[in-house]
Amino acid sequence: MRYEARHSETRGWYVVSDEGHLAHVPDPDSQELRAALFEREADARRCAQELTRLGTLS
Repeated sequence: MRYEARHSETRGWYVVSDEGHLAHVPDPDSQELRAALFEREADARRCAQELTRLGTLS
């Protein structure tokens, strides 16, 4: 599965799968899953690249 960073005026930066699903990642503080929403483009792109890389390993 591949992931990409997208931008929305209301949401900011977020990561979605190639199937159109919003990605979820562990919260750095609690480790609970949260939606992959970011303030910075670089963070969203890094997350998308890492999720894509992990997806190709499985």
